Amino acid sequence: MKNSSCVVIFLSLVMVVAMSSLPAEAQNRFRPAIQANDNIITEYQITQRTRFLALLRAPGDPRALAREQLINETIQFEAARLSGDMPGEDQIAAGLEEFAARANLTAEEFITALGQEGVDAQTFRDFVTAGIAWRAHVQARFRSEARNIPQEVIDRNLARTGTEGGLRVLISEILLPKTGADTTRASRARAAEIATMRSEEEFSTAARLYSVAASRSRAGQLNWVAIETLPENIQAPIRALSPGQISQPIELDNVIGIFLLRDVERVAVGRPETLSIDYALLRVAAGPSEADRIASRIDTCDDLYGIAKDLPEDMLIRESRPLTALPADIRAQIDFLDVNEATTALVRGSQSTVLMLCGRQQAFESTVDFELVGTRLLNTRLTSIAADYLADLRADTFVADLAN
Repeated sequence: MKNSSCVVIFLSLVMVVAMSSLPAEAQNRFRPAIQANDNIITEYQITQRTRFLALLRAPGDPRALAREQLINETIQFEAARLSGDMPGEDQIAAGLEEFAARANLTAEEFITALGQEGVDAQTFRDFVTAGIAWRAHVQARFRSEARNIPQEVIDRNLARTGTEGGLRVLISEILLPKTGADTTRASRARAAEIATMRSEEEFSTAARLYSVAASRSRAGQLNWVAIETLPENIQAPIRALSPGQISQPIELDNVIGIFLLRDVERVAVGRPETLSIDYALLRVAAGPSEADRIASRIDTCDDLYGIAKDLPEDMLIRESRPLTALPADIRAQIDFLDVNEATTALVRGSQSTVLMLCGRQQAFESTVDFELVGTRLLNTRLTSIAADYLADLRADTFVADLAN
């Protein structure tokens, strides 16, 4: 890091000498303002980004936001470049067109409109490219890790409500970082401003500008999702919304979330009672120690048949029932078990037991979209991983204000 700093200082001195012969306007254009490791952010870049954000009516202080964005994007660009995850020209062009389409313009028309307000095309291009590069880098680096979601996790997620049936919502999200005291304070202030917005267009713009979620490129928009598959602490706030309304800020583990409800629908089939639970319950007369020993020896429900072969027939129960038809004490334990996982926490009368979950399946036709549920869990994981990753990169980055 010491050698890198020396290089930056040397380059800065070279720039100062070179600039001394330039007109004042050109000097301002290239004047170093911020150093992030070996990278220099110029005053011109900050001024241009500030003007761009002001045109997009970004809430808060556009200049402060411009500085924060440019520091993060410099770090993100560096990570993407080092890993070979930079987007190609076709991807960038598509991103520019997609962003401009939000204003019902082509990319060329949007760039012309920006130019009339004093914002050059490179500022727009850099903004879009940064988002594309970061998403590609995060997916390439962490997707295999994040997508390793066991079917049991999806099953458990569905078990509390059965299927995607019931209430489905179409939402947009903005996730703001909580990577330190100053960032958290700024994110809370920004979240409060976003929560007062009155239109989906404003919310979409804010999502593109501020959100650290993977959905940023889609203006925060998510596909249809069963509300019960969302994290429990955001279900109630979303249920309380009507289409077009925006939630109050919600404090999550590493981010602050604000959500816009775009639409809602009810699905008639796929209710909890359609989820069938296959379980086995062995009563153990010898007490809790013997129950624990048996639980540690079995791998599947079929193993219990060998253990119970010389016992009275009523000592082992193996059956499949709808979730809502299970005895209350069994259902309370089943909710926390994965398939082929056993517990000895249940007591029947004075006898210890071994309760094992053999399987979960749909008893009747259902509208559940397991791919959608899995994708949502994947995106949630990637969002959390990306926020933590950026926070780690930023903590390891030397950042200096060169303007003072």
